[in-house]
Amino acid sequence: MKNILFILYCLLFFSCCKSFATDVTTVAVIADCQFADKEPAGTRLYRSCLSKLDSAVQQINNSEAVAAFHLGDFIDEGFSNLQSLNSVTKQSSIPFYHVLGNHDFSVEDKYKREVPKALGLPSRYYDFVIGEWRFVVVDGNDISHYGWPRGSKQHALSQKLISEKYSDLPHWNGGLGEKQLEWLVAVLTEADHNKENVIILSHFPIFPFDRHLLWNHQQVMEVITKFPNVKAWFNGHNHEGDYAYKNGVHFITFSAMLDTERTAFSFVTLSDSFIEVIGVGKQRSMKLAL
Repeated sequence: MKNILFILYCLLFFSCCKSFATDVTTVAVIADCQFADKEPAGTRLYRSCLSKLDSAVQQINNSEAVAAFHLGDFIDEGFSNLQSLNSVTKQSSIPFYHVLGNHDFSVEDKYKREVPKALGLPSRYYDFVIGEWRFVVVDGNDISHYGWPRGSKQHALSQKLISEKYSDLPHWNGGLGEKQLEWLVAVLTEADHNKENVIILSHFPIFPFDRHLLWNHQQVMEVITKFPNVKAWFNGHNHEGDYAYKNGVHFITFSAMLDTERTAFSFVTLSDSFIEVIGVGKQRSMKLAL
């Protein structure tokens, strides 16, 4: 009888513990693989990124991560290099999501419209849900010098806006167009209605201030700070990495895989009370309260 009561007590205890447990989601994050089949240039070790990516995918496959994100600049240049990298990420046992970076459009004009498809994107900007989290992928090349083929309607619109607003800003950055901003507001509104926490995935940062920011970073900041369910902004582009906190949002710039002989990527654990970045190689680790 005592044994039966003890077993019942244990079952009740573990049931209570489970009910109070915090659901967590782990994802893998890589930034700026930036592979090209060419000689190194200073700290930019282009060829080494193929093997570093392969090693990262193998480690990710042996982890608890349920999805992997690459935050843009998958290649440094050359459309054919996407095929080499895709052959590596096809070995991933979990979904592999891409963000478009500026170097991803360092291809001949005839291939520029093919880049999103080659990376498996449903569109240039999109969103998806994993557990209690909605991930919103934005395209910072929407308005840019390089993101659309010459002669296209989108390129002409970009050139017009650049001449009016952004002519004195770095050519390697870009911005979100009005249509994309309207879409972003709609997606964030829906996520708020569904009580979903949000992380925005971008190649370009919007905070803290440096020379890598989206051209219309202030406009984008005004949008996202209206939604308290936006918990973080993940980006690459600044190869050294960075971190800042503002208006309830954690802004994490992930270090580039390109600029290190070791590697740089992360496992990121998400819960309703914290975001924990567990860095591998050059990537720093951090635990951030929500």
